[in-house]
Amino acid sequence: MPNFKLHRPTDVEEAVRLRTDSDDARYVAGGTDMIVNVRRGIEQPKALVDLSAIEEMKSISKDADGLHIGAGVTLDVIANDARIQKDFAAVAEGAAAVAGPTHQKYGTLGGNLCLDTRCLFYNQSEWWRQSNDYCLKERGSICHVAPGGKRCFAAFSGDVAPTMLVFDAEIDVVGPDGRRTMKLG
Repeated sequence: MPNFKLHRPTDVEEAVRLRTDSDDARYVAGGTDMIVNVRRGIEQPKALVDLSAIEEMKSISKDADGLHIGAGVTLDVIANDARIQKDFAAVAEGAAAVAGPTHQKYGTLGGNLCLDTRCLFYNQSEWWRQSNDYCLKERGSICHVAPGGKRCFAAFSGDVAPTMLVFDAEIDVVGPDGRRTMKLG
């Protein structure tokens, strides 16, 4: 595993500042996808901003506007929450469909929504990618899935996003310019 600096902010504003101040920092919470990609050399961040200690991101609430699920809520909590099961069953089922129990216990809603596309050829070690020639997604000129094509066929693998699109979900995005709400789709 390459060396990187690990930051553990306790609020959203500090997380945004740490991410903005670093040349090559990435957010991480559950790490079920990010850490694997770091080990394989797919991701090579100089710093990781660990969001897991930010309580604001781990809440679920319901009001007149609807259901609010924090980006740091784990998939197993979403799958087993009675409010979500009752009024948004497809979202609970989507969270329950993610990989296995370990991924559900550590994987978060935000991580699942922000997954990079996956490919049998790209999502391998650096040695494997180099040995089999690079692809369109990284330094290559061919998609190994569809060699005759000129575009990448890597697929999005998040299970929760399609179920949230059914409910016309909105997300809150926080960055250096503040907070804004936008449609997921």
